[in-house]
Amino acid sequence: MKDSVRTPVELDETDLALAHALQIAPRAPWATVGAVLELSPVTVARRWSRITDAGVAWVTATGSPELWRSLCNAFISVNCEPALRSEVALSLARDPRTKSVMELASGPDIHVNAVTRDLPGLSRFVLDQVSRIPGVLRVETQITTRILTAGSAWRLDALSRAQQQALQRYAGEAGAAPMPRLSDADRALLLALAPDARRNIADLARLTGTNETAARRRLHRLEREGAVSFRCEVAQHVTGWPVTSLMWGSVPSADWRRACEQLGRLPQVRLLTTTSGSTNVFLSCWLHSLDAALDLEERVAVACPAFERADHAMVMRTVKRQGWILDDLGRRLSSAPIDPWYEDDVPPGPTPSAGGVAPTR
Repeated sequence: MKDSVRTPVELDETDLALAHALQIAPRAPWATVGAVLELSPVTVARRWSRITDAGVAWVTATGSPELWRSLCNAFISVNCEPALRSEVALSLARDPRTKSVMELASGPDIHVNAVTRDLPGLSRFVLDQVSRIPGVLRVETQITTRILTAGSAWRLDALSRAQQQALQRYAGEAGAAPMPRLSDADRALLLALAPDARRNIADLARLTGTNETAARRRLHRLEREGAVSFRCEVAQHVTGWPVTSLMWGSVPSADWRRACEQLGRLPQVRLLTTTSGSTNVFLSCWLHSLDAALDLEERVAVACPAFERADHAMVMRTVKRQGWILDDLGRRLSSAPIDPWYEDDVPPGPTPSAGGVAPTR
C-alpha cells in the first residue's frame, strides 16, 4: 500500500457513482463502466486507481454468503487486558479464519466474526488459538445458525435506476445448485482474487500456477456455482453511514422467520443472522450518526415488536472487514484473506483437507 493511504481523500459524486457501479458489477470492463457513467475508459480507470491507491475503495473477493452458509460461522466475544487490546485485535485480524474484527465501546472488548471448515475446526480455533493469545482473559462463542442478510448486498445510492439496470447484466448470476466441494485449486484462486478481484486471467493463472484457459474455466465455474462473491468495499467514513452498531436480541422460535423478514428490510441492517446461545438474533448496522442509535432501536421496535433487545454496542474501530485490515477511518491497509480451511500447523496455500465443504484433490 502506498503512503497515500494516510492522505485524506474524499469521494465526489462521480467517484461514488463509480464505486456503486463496481458494487453491482465488480469485474465489468472499464469500457462498460465508462459507458454507463458517460466517461471514457481511461478516465474511469484513472479515477479508480486514485481512490484505490488512497485506500478509500477497493474490489475484493471472498467466499460467497452461500459458501459461508455451508461452513461453520460464529461470533466470538473477547475480553482482554486493556493495555493489550489493540495487539489482540490485530492478532485476530491477521488470522485467515476471521472475516471481521471490531473493538467495541461496551460489552466485550472485541467482537469477531469467524468462519471455519467445520465445528471441530472452530473448536480448535477458539480453544487452542484465540484463548491462548497473550492478553486474552475471556472468550465466548455464539454459533451462527443462519445468515439471512449479508453485507455484500449493501449498496451506495449514487446511480440512477437505468444505470443500475444497465450494469446488472454484467453482475453474473449464481446457480441454485447445492454448494459443491471446493478443490485445492479453487481455494488458491479465491486467495489470489482476495487482494484485487479485478485481476486479469493472466495474473490469476500466474499466481495459481496454471494456464490461462484453466484459470478462466475455474473462475467461470466458481461464479456459476455461486461459490465466490466479488465485492466493492468503500471506506465507511465516506459512505454517509460512518457509525457501526451491533445489536443482540431474541424472538420466539415460532416468530423468527417473520421477525427476520421485518428486520432485514431496515436500510441500516448490513448483516442479519440467527445464532445459538442466550440470544438468537444478531444485527450489524451502519448508521448516519451516533445519535441515530436511538432511532435504530425505535425502528427495530416498530418493525418487529417480537424482538426483545438484549444488548446494543457501538463499534469504536473496525480493525478488519471482509479480508482487509483497515486504519482508523476504515481505509484499507493490508490484505488478510479469509481462508476457512487454514490450520496453524499447515502453511497457507493449497492444502488437502477433509470435512464440510473442504478442498479436495
